[in-house]
Amino acid sequence: MSNTLLIIARIAGLVAMTIILFQLLSMGKGRTLDRLVNKGTLVKLHRTAAFTLLPLIALHVSCVLYGRMLEYNDSLRVTLGDFYLDGKLGSLTGVGAALLIFALVMALLLLQKRISYVTFKRSHLLMFIAPPMIFIHQLFFGLHFAASDWLAILWSVIFLLVAGDLLLWKVRKTLPQKPLK
Repeated sequence: MSNTLLIIARIAGLVAMTIILFQLLSMGKGRTLDRLVNKGTLVKLHRTAAFTLLPLIALHVSCVLYGRMLEYNDSLRVTLGDFYLDGKLGSLTGVGAALLIFALVMALLLLQKRISYVTFKRSHLLMFIAPPMIFIHQLFFGLHFAASDWLAILWSVIFLLVAGDLLLWKVRKTLPQKPLK
């Protein structure tokens, strides 16, 4: 049973990270997807994908914790303590997850018109901190990465391509623009 839960947790985690990378590409100002899909469609996909993240993260965390509790026959308190105190950046993972949850709460507040769009947009900039934290979590905690060098390399390349897209856009944005003739 614990192996099944851990497999479900890994799949949920990988799907969640894929969605996060899509989020960055779709609204991260890198403009790569803008060439393929119109902006209105990207905004709708971005919103829909954002609200699938919270259940995926909850599934990932629940299955990991419960799976480890069953595997080692420990209590939730002991399992959480092992996770956050084992020297493998557990607290960094918690910060990344908290940032994602914060962004989702801010989105809900925006939809309910309890905060302004400007406040939402400013708070949403924190989301650019979460993916590197989650990626580090994948490399240190993901057993499938530890067992497979090619999978770690593949995800590293994908992550670097997304980060490169965003950075190139930022560099292009800061360069003086020549008027078209």
